[in-house]
Amino acid sequence: MNNRTRWITAFLLAGLVVSAGLASAGFWGGSSDAPGVQQKKVITVSGYGTVDTYPDEAVLRLAVVTQAEDAKNASEENVKKMDAVLAALYEIGIPEDDAVTSGYRVWPQYSWRDEEQRLTGFQVRNSLTVTVRDIEKIGDVIDAALSAGANEINDVTFTVSDDRQAELKSEAIADAVAKARADASSVADAMDVTIVGPVEISTTGSQFSPYRMYMDYDTGYRSGGMMVTPEGMPVPMPTPAAAPPQIQPGDVTVSAQVTVVYEFR
Repeated sequence: MNNRTRWITAFLLAGLVVSAGLASAGFWGGSSDAPGVQQKKVITVSGYGTVDTYPDEAVLRLAVVTQAEDAKNASEENVKKMDAVLAALYEIGIPEDDAVTSGYRVWPQYSWRDEEQRLTGFQVRNSLTVTVRDIEKIGDVIDAALSAGANEINDVTFTVSDDRQAELKSEAIADAVAKARADASSVADAMDVTIVGPVEISTTGSQFSPYRMYMDYDTGYRSGGMMVTPEGMPVPMPTPAAAPPQIQPGDVTVSAQVTVVYEFR
C-alpha cells in the first residue's frame, strides 16, 4: 500500500468516526423523542424549614489564671488550682470525659518604668471545656468551679445532644419539603396548570444554631485576667460569697433548606 492509499484510508476512517459521534448526539438521524432527552415543563421551588427546641445540654468554658515571678511557680500554682477545680467538678457528678483541657498558655509579663521595659513575671492560663448533660445543674457547676479556684468564665453555650440533633434535622427537612410543596401548588394554581410530581430534589444541608451566653463574672482578675500593681505583681481581688448564678437558656434552632423541581402539564 503506497502513501497515497494510506492517507485516503485514514481520512475515510476519521469521517466515519465523526459521523457516528454526531448521530449519537442527535444531530443526524435518530429520534428526539427518547424519554431521556425529552424537554419537560418544570417548576423549581425552594423551601426553608426550622425547628426550635429547648436545649438539653450546656458547654461551659472556664480557665484558671495564675501569675508569679517565674514560670515554674506560676505553673505549679496553676496545677494546684486546676486539680482542685477538677476535683470539685467530679464531686458534683461531671464525668472525667466531660471536662477536657482546651488550652494551656504561658507568657511573660512586662511593665514600663523610666522608659524601660522590665520583666515582672509570668502568667499561666489553663482553659477547660466542661460539658453539662443536665442543664439544671449549670449554675451549680459554675459555683463549684469558682469556689475551687477558677477565676475566668468565658461563656456558656446551650445545645442539644447528638441524637436529638438528628431528630430535629429530620423535622426541619420535612418542614422545608412541605413549604416547597405548598409554594409549587400556589404557582401551579396561579398559572392554571397541574403538578405531575417531583423530578429532582436536593438539599443544601442543615444548620444548627446553639444559644450562647457570654458571661462577665467578676471573680478577681481584670484587664485581661490580672490586676497589676506598679511593681508588676498581681493583686488578687476578693471574691464575694454568692449563691449559684441563675441562668435561663434560650431556645436552640435547627434549620434546613431544600430545592425541588416539579413537572407540570
